Amino acid sequence: MKYILLLLVFVVTQPLFAQDAATYEKTTKAFQENFNSQNIDAIFDLYTVELQEEMTKEGVTRFIKGCHSQFGNLNTLTFIESAEGINSYTAAFDNISLVMELKLDAEGKIATIQFQEP
Repeated sequence: MKYILLLLVFVVTQPLFAQDAATYEKTTKAFQENFNSQNIDAIFDLYTVELQEEMTKEGVTRFIKGCHSQFGNLNTLTFIESAEGINSYTAAFDNISLVMELKLDAEGKIATIQFQEP
C-alpha cells in the first residue's frame, strides 16, 4: 500500500515539476540571450515588479553592463540543483565560470538572481 501511495504521489506531482523546469528553462534562455545582446529593457521585463522597484532600471543597467564588461558573454547555463526554491546553475562566461542562483515567482518572473564564485 505504501508503494502504491508513493507511486501515486510521484505520478501526480511529476507534471508540476516538469512545468516548473520548463518555466526555468524558458526564463534562463531569455536571460542569456538578452544578457549577451545587452537588451536591458527585456531583462528588466523578466523581473518581478518587486525586484524592479528594488533594483530600478538604472540599477539593472549597471548590473548587466558591469557583469558583461567584466565576465564577457554568457555562453552556457548548466543546472546544478534546486534547494529551498532557488535553482543553481553553473554560468560559463567568456572570462569566468560562476554560480548563478535564480528564483522565479509563480508567473515565471525573476524574483531573485545573483552570481557568486563557486
